[in-house]
Amino acid sequence: NHEMIEYLKNNLVQGFLVSPLKVPAKYFSLVPVFIVISAIIGFSTNLLIFKPLLTNFSLALPFIVFIFPSLLEEAFFRGILIPVKTKRQNRKKKFLFMLLSTFAFVAWHPFNALTFNSSAIPIFLDPWFLLIVAALGITCSYSYMVSRSIWVPVIIHWATVTVWVIFLGGRNLVLEL
Repeated sequence: NHEMIEYLKNNLVQGFLVSPLKVPAKYFSLVPVFIVISAIIGFSTNLLIFKPLLTNFSLALPFIVFIFPSLLEEAFFRGILIPVKTKRQNRKKKFLFMLLSTFAFVAWHPFNALTFNSSAIPIFLDPWFLLIVAALGITCSYSYMVSRSIWVPVIIHWATVTVWVIFLGGRNLVLEL
């Protein structure tokens, strides 16, 4: 469909063209809030435990989690679901797109666990984990909408998953293979 190709070209491709190095630091402003929310929820519910991953494979993990989940999930949940022109919309429309993107992002985790990744069921269906995922979704959605760069939420998502898997007892399907 020509309209879909145009949408992807004007939305997702444009998001990839905006360098994260040219984005003001203020577009990362929700990251400290996300970190605090995640730390409070994660450590109080034992979803997060300081447990460094001591394996040679841990050196490759940052590269692996850059592609999936970070790059691929952000390309879909932000780059496709949130129109790049959202920055010019009124607050209500911005909020609606942020909500849609975040809801889909949160719903993806249980769907993923139940259909493709059964070893993730205990964590991906945990309501506290899903609350952290929602906070990440809001943070990534906001950063994408204000920066117009898909790289900003990719970096946020990548850093989150990398720290979680390597230092905080997180899980990664690649480690289970």
